[in-house]
Amino acid sequence: MNYFSKIIDPERILIASDKISQTPAFVYDESAIIEKLATLSKVKKNSSCQILYSIKAAPMTGLLEMIASHVDGFSVSSLFESQIAKEIIGDSGTVHLTTPGLREDEIGSVVKYVDYISFNSLSQWQYYQGPLQKDVRGDGNRKLNCGLRINPEISFVKDERYDPCRKYSKLGVPISELENIKHLDNIQGLHLHNNCESSDYTELKQTVDHVCLLLGATLEGMQWINLGGGYFIDDEKQQYILEQIIKDLKDTYALDVFIEPGKGVVGSAGFLVSSVVDMFESGGKQIAILDTTVNHLPEVFEYQYKPEIVQENPEGNYEYRLAGCSCLSGDIFGDYRFEQVLSIGSRVIFKNVGAYMFVKANTFNGINLPAVNILKSDEELVLEKEFLYADYRGKY
Repeated sequence: MNYFSKIIDPERILIASDKISQTPAFVYDESAIIEKLATLSKVKKNSSCQILYSIKAAPMTGLLEMIASHVDGFSVSSLFESQIAKEIIGDSGTVHLTTPGLREDEIGSVVKYVDYISFNSLSQWQYYQGPLQKDVRGDGNRKLNCGLRINPEISFVKDERYDPCRKYSKLGVPISELENIKHLDNIQGLHLHNNCESSDYTELKQTVDHVCLLLGATLEGMQWINLGGGYFIDDEKQQYILEQIIKDLKDTYALDVFIEPGKGVVGSAGFLVSSVVDMFESGGKQIAILDTTVNHLPEVFEYQYKPEIVQENPEGNYEYRLAGCSCLSGDIFGDYRFEQVLSIGSRVIFKNVGAYMFVKANTFNGINLPAVNILKSDEELVLEKEFLYADYRGKY
């Protein structure tokens, strides 16, 4: 069974779609997010780890405000992410940054918002360590907690486009370059992230065991380790494995342990409601043009995968090729079967699109971005954000 299908409630989604007056529209289900956060809270309770939400997955203000009270902080990768993270979390949590593109003209602003920086390279660390060991806020009592991102040089991702440990990777210091270094002056922690959309925590265990074997002496002098994201929690057995990994690190090295899920929190909670605007036959195939486009779901095009649809039935009698409304010839979602005939005005709902989709969506062809809504636990639909012509014109 697909991980996401365990979370999504099709009936709840269909009811919510009827409340939307104008499509396309993104909808985030608060109940699904809270359910995932509750699972993470169990992990925290059982292992004493700290939970960070990786806001790159979905940085909308309403979502961040909802999530903030359930996590220990946010993880970020840029100045703008740092700023919105601090504005939302305030003093009730911490902000952790790692990026391969730390800029000298931005570092003075970045340090106002973040509490932890994991430097992506030794050269980056060497360049910035002097200034950052000073009181960065000028209030006499705050210094940054500095770490180093490492590349464990263990890969589990088959598609190297998304493999943080691919050959010639730009992400992190190769562990082979660090294994003979016993002390990293002024480095308080290590950060690693070497997987993508995995539900198998034995892969994380292999990674951590490898890091401990090569850098055990280094870890003894550290205060914390960040195990990154790239994993889902989809059953109790996997949850137990994660908890044991964290407990072993804490027992052996007395480390604070962070994990930073992003898609694992919001991926299954998001869906895109669209409507059919035209229908015709082309070469014997029924084409249904939607009022949305793959440019609203960029990872569909990027990953070359077929998105799931709530109303799809593989045994249905009616097949349609669903296509987007842009003039891009490849603006096609795929062929789907339905139990009911589609007609102009029919709603088509894409599910499991809560992570990375909206934040990457674009206005190619001048097609407006979908409005963003939050479906509250009591089924109230709240409009979070809508876009106007002024947004389009002001962008370019």
